[in-house]
Amino acid sequence: MNTLSDSSRRGFITNSAMLCAHLSLAPLFVSLSGGNAHGRTTANGFEPAYLTLHQTGELKKRAENLQQLMESCSLCPRQCGVNRLQGETGFCRSPGTTLVISSAHPHFGEERPLVGHRGSGTIFFAHCGLRCVFCQNWEISHMGRGNRNAEEQLADMMLQLQQRGCHNINLVSPSHYSAAILAALDIAAGKGLRLPIVYNTCGWERLEILQVLDGIVDIYLPDFKFWDPDIAIKYSADADDYPDVTRAAILEMQRQVGVARPNNSGVMERGLMIRHLVMPNNKGGSVDIINWIAANLPHDTYVNIMAQYTPHFRAFDFPEISRRISSEEYRAVVDTAKSAGLTNLDVQGHWWLRR
Repeated sequence: MNTLSDSSRRGFITNSAMLCAHLSLAPLFVSLSGGNAHGRTTANGFEPAYLTLHQTGELKKRAENLQQLMESCSLCPRQCGVNRLQGETGFCRSPGTTLVISSAHPHFGEERPLVGHRGSGTIFFAHCGLRCVFCQNWEISHMGRGNRNAEEQLADMMLQLQQRGCHNINLVSPSHYSAAILAALDIAAGKGLRLPIVYNTCGWERLEILQVLDGIVDIYLPDFKFWDPDIAIKYSADADDYPDVTRAAILEMQRQVGVARPNNSGVMERGLMIRHLVMPNNKGGSVDIINWIAANLPHDTYVNIMAQYTPHFRAFDFPEISRRISSEEYRAVVDTAKSAGLTNLDVQGHWWLRR
């Protein structure tokens, strides 16, 4: 298995906790009922959403359709239009059709329902289309630190993580590699992969690409970073559409997989799990984000209010985000979430709230 033991990985563990017609997809609609339409739990246990599509050949077809989009790449909202099939690199700097993977290992720094007792089978992909100035994994996302791998090697990594007892396959920053990931998943499913797929994303996802993932992803794990477009422009390389795109993406994720509820062992197998990182001086727009979630999603939506913001990379170039948050800043967001009626909150322990 391809693994790297580097400072970014250690830092992550420490700080963590149009196209539809072309792809012959059903029209997009939003339904807050959500729900488990593609995967199911049988008498023999959990069955992942992608297995049926693998068996019918649809999973391979969707991988091929996404690969065609790389001829004038539109996999992420940047829509650079470069020909990655010919080796051209766009904003994300991903090298053509090759996968660059930083590490693949059982990870115990994720949300508890993903970690369980045996860890989340986390695969960190290099490069990123958003490239936040404060990224704690900047060596991976900005610098592209990792090793090049073929689709078959990624499939083997998934199978090895399953063999090691991981509860899921957790794909971190997958958007710009979605075509190769689907191809690898099809290979792995044919060799016995049966774990839930976690799509661990910055939240900035095109609706058209999410529709391709419908019936493939079991657990969506998006960030909702910024409410204000001007803030996204400043801290995420002019991504002025981040708030609008992310709101629409989260609604589509909810439509596909519904509310996340753990199984009898406390492990999540399907559903939407939202992350929001509280930033200094309310630069993320936390109150607005929390209130939007409460107004537009079920009140038992899983929301992880994250307190571990630490200035990394270029954050010290921006004085307003060059420090950690205070307990008062964090407590205000938690209080907002409770007042808004959200009932399924993952928050820092009381020790932190008393700081």
